[in-house]
Amino acid sequence: MSTKRPDPKHIAFWRLEQIEAASAEDLTPHQRGVILRRLSKTPVRWPSGKTQPIGLATAYRWLNLLLKGGLDALMPKSRSDLGSIRAQLPDKVVQEALRLLTADPGISFTFLLTLLRPLFPEVRIPQSTLHKRLCSHPDYKRITRLRAYNKRRTRFVAKAPHHIWQTDAKGPVRLRLATGIILTFHVLTILDDATRAVLAAIVSLHADLAAAVLVFRMAASRWGLPKMLYADRASIFDARAFRMGLAQLGAYRIPTKARNAPARGKIEAYHRVLVRWFFDRLPQQVVVDLPHLQQLLDGVIHALYQKHTHRGIKASPETVLSGRISERHVPPTRLVAAFQQEKRLKAHPKTGEVELHGVTYLVPDELRGQTLTFLVDPPNEIEPLVVHPSSGQSLSLRRAAIKSSDLELVQSSPDEPITRWGDGHLQAIYDNWQGQHRPLAEPGFGLPELYALLAQASGRHVPHTDAEAALVQQIYRDIGPLPQQATHDALRAITQQLGQKRPIKTYLDALIQRVQSASPKPRS
Repeated sequence: MSTKRPDPKHIAFWRLEQIEAASAEDLTPHQRGVILRRLSKTPVRWPSGKTQPIGLATAYRWLNLLLKGGLDALMPKSRSDLGSIRAQLPDKVVQEALRLLTADPGISFTFLLTLLRPLFPEVRIPQSTLHKRLCSHPDYKRITRLRAYNKRRTRFVAKAPHHIWQTDAKGPVRLRLATGIILTFHVLTILDDATRAVLAAIVSLHADLAAAVLVFRMAASRWGLPKMLYADRASIFDARAFRMGLAQLGAYRIPTKARNAPARGKIEAYHRVLVRWFFDRLPQQVVVDLPHLQQLLDGVIHALYQKHTHRGIKASPETVLSGRISERHVPPTRLVAAFQQEKRLKAHPKTGEVELHGVTYLVPDELRGQTLTFLVDPPNEIEPLVVHPSSGQSLSLRRAAIKSSDLELVQSSPDEPITRWGDGHLQAIYDNWQGQHRPLAEPGFGLPELYALLAQASGRHVPHTDAEAALVQQIYRDIGPLPQQATHDALRAITQQLGQKRPIKTYLDALIQRVQSASPKPRS
């Protein structure tokens, strides 16, 4: 059998013969569809020698190429890596991929590659090659039966970035934290309609007005203001404070019908991705608290969603957005003032106390006992103000005195964010996005097992002294954590080479030398 590649011109002429009947200029789209559907049901002999029908999508693609570029466009494109040496994908990569898919069959290929590439940085893992190797494995057939995803649909695309923003809340979602507490949360997102890029996303305990204002304010502070905003008829987006804030900022609120999810196709599609890549992964992820959950969400969005090639725009949202900001800007103080709520409350006639956001404030002495207008920020990022009934000036309020125990509690809370960590795939993605490396030991193998192996090699109890224990611990911090089987083999070989009853430092120096020689050298 000849292995010579077919001439691209011959392939182009063969494709032209198949679709020539549908390429006439006087045909309507319906008539062309009838011809191509009939072609897709008739087996033909291909230049490669196989006999099978031409797919309907393939026939339409050939026809579009012919109408746009003529006969030359029908020639097959040569591989970009033609002539280069392509290394075979190692079996360890395929086995690790099967292990991850077996543990979680709902992982998509994009999510899978994001997990595999940090584990094998020296290996180039093409998605098509990995897919072929997995399809040839018998265990993968069982996994594919568990994977069923909804079809995507195309929607209207805005003309340019920041022309239309879409916002919505997803939840409630229940999650058991590492402490055993059941947490119920929502995710509120601002999505750019043209680029599908996530401009802001927060994890909130409640899908309320405060969360809606906060996520919009975060997006507007970073990217500027949109011309229009698209949201459903939820009460948080229909609240007077939210709509009035949009009106003052010049962001047109697009009218929508209630319970009309298909009209918000882009953000609904984003929510399906969020379910597959974030919500469905949470049961296998250890979550410490709400800020830790926000970190994991940021990792999935910035390291995975923003860099993933979107089918609708044929590029990644991060690439299409390209850091472009809106032409419309307002200072941060204007963003705060636009969404302030007006509340009419009566101050206590004797003390001047009034409660706002669960905190007791004191009005000026001359305003005690009066019904006043207070300006309250829904997210409570700034202190509320009181409007003077005569001058209309906004005056600051003074907090009421709190107990010393409460003051100590407030002062004891740290200002700096605490580093949080929990075992799971989402944590690995966040760490890789942040460029962090977190040591991870194999189950049941650590410093106690290393003491036992050194005791076997030296023929005595280890550690014998505190200084010896400190030496082993320091070396383990420098080169650990160590793989179990490799450490067993290394110490067995060192013992055969050096013999027993040697100083512990002699065995450790030999172990360090083996670890350093086995570690991959950095590329120049």
